Amino acid sequence: MTHPATGKAPEDALPHTDVRTTQRLAQRYRPVLLRYFSRHLTSREDAEDLTQDALTRLSQQPAQRLAGLVNAEAFLLRIASNLLRDRFRRDRSHHVAYHVPIEGAILGWRGEEPSSERVYEDRARLQAFLQALDELSPRCRSVFLLQRYDGLTYSAIAKRLGISTSAVEKHMMRALMHLDATLGEA
Repeated sequence: MTHPATGKAPEDALPHTDVRTTQRLAQRYRPVLLRYFSRHLTSREDAEDLTQDALTRLSQQPAQRLAGLVNAEAFLLRIASNLLRDRFRRDRSHHVAYHVPIEGAILGWRGEEPSSERVYEDRARLQAFLQALDELSPRCRSVFLLQRYDGLTYSAIAKRLGISTSAVEKHMMRALMHLDATLGEA
């Protein structure tokens, strides 16, 4: 089968590894990659996804590069470590550790519906927090939210708000003391 525009076979149209080579490498190194990712990730599904991504990146390499490899496993593990580093960076920048699965948010951690008492307590706590937050000055509230919810550093907040880092520290301390005093009583 030829490509209509080029008249070449698909393998010739792209200088990437051929299907047989890719299949052979995937069959040989898939278990190695899966073990590598499983050691570094908590989710089996994530390990599977990154394994597939690594094999896809391998298949996109030019055939000449793969033919000249002395140690294919080392090359593949380099791809894997880059993927893992990218995943950790993305997770950190998206605050993945703070995400709650939808099942946990709806059904609670035990897989059952939360009691009406629990819902009432949580709602009351949220209201108290929002009220305490509203009692802060606008600048103090902005500093707190930029640091705690947007994850900005004090110097980044200072630049954004056009104030000194020392002023950011003072606003943050004021916010924390107020929230502790207000919510500590509740």
